[in-house]
Amino acid sequence: MPSKKINMQKIAEMAGVSIATVSRALNGDSRVRQETRQRILQIVQRYNYKPNSLARGLSRQRTDTIGVILPELVDEFFMEIIRGIDTEAYAAGQYVMVSSSHSQRNIIETLMDFMAGGRVDGLILMAPTLGRELITTIEASPRPVVLLNARRDLEMGVRFNIDNYRGAFTVVEHLIREHGYEKIGMIQGPLGNCDAEERYRGFIDALEKYQLPVKNELIVQGDFTAKSGYLGFIRLMNQPGKPDAVFAANDMMAVGAYEAAKNLGIAIPDDVALVGFDGISLGRFLSPRLTTVHVPMVELGSKSVRYLLKMISGEVEARSPYHEELPTGLVIGGSCGCTPTALPGLF
Repeated sequence: MPSKKINMQKIAEMAGVSIATVSRALNGDSRVRQETRQRILQIVQRYNYKPNSLARGLSRQRTDTIGVILPELVDEFFMEIIRGIDTEAYAAGQYVMVSSSHSQRNIIETLMDFMAGGRVDGLILMAPTLGRELITTIEASPRPVVLLNARRDLEMGVRFNIDNYRGAFTVVEHLIREHGYEKIGMIQGPLGNCDAEERYRGFIDALEKYQLPVKNELIVQGDFTAKSGYLGFIRLMNQPGKPDAVFAANDMMAVGAYEAAKNLGIAIPDDVALVGFDGISLGRFLSPRLTTVHVPMVELGSKSVRYLLKMISGEVEARSPYHEELPTGLVIGGSCGCTPTALPGLF
């Protein structure tokens, strides 16, 4: 039966309860007894009833909607984060509004737009280039905000990060300790990006641990795009003392480096080893398979939703600082010089 032929009043009459009890049952209120909830849900399913989320939200001063602002929406890294957010939100009966912002000003405008008129109950914001004006806007937000991959020295707010430093240190240490590479180059991420800064710091500390020199000519600037990886790899291989291994600060730049190596007639890893960071699925299909750092992107998204919903419901204090760092892991492929036959299958 179409849902428009039934409403909450009729469901209440059929279940022998009040309209308030039906509302509580549909909203997961623990005060409703299990047998009563089951009776109500059976009627809801039988008549394919879909409550009006807007009206329900207005009655509770809630929209059941989470706002999400990410720097990009096309890169696999960000799509996996969205997948984690969406899966967790769906399970909790929440809607998701996603926006892409490419500058501090654009992020601030999007934040203000989401907050205006109570369009969302809370916000998840990835801002690895967090500036003072944006911090001020977040602090003044009437809605709870969860930050993803913000600066580690940021004391305020709720923040979920990945351990960029440890991931970079581990993959560079693998090149040195397991393979004996001594001239290691790096294609950096964008300036002012805290993820890129932490990966650079891990790279430098790994070299220093093994008393290897930091050669500025073997460190080139990139911006996390495949094009910058392509150009950066060419610059490194044109150096008089070219590297015997290269750390690309993300997998997309490593993809660009593969293409550059192909065009230059350079064999990976026979002529130069190459490693990346992020663990995107594309790396599995490169030949040889890319050695990289696994980032728990889906978990990053799902954890942010779970905590944000606690903030919205009042289970945790929205203004109390909370910081959590998710661990990374090394994914061994053949691009570093390891034997690829020891790897698991593609899927």
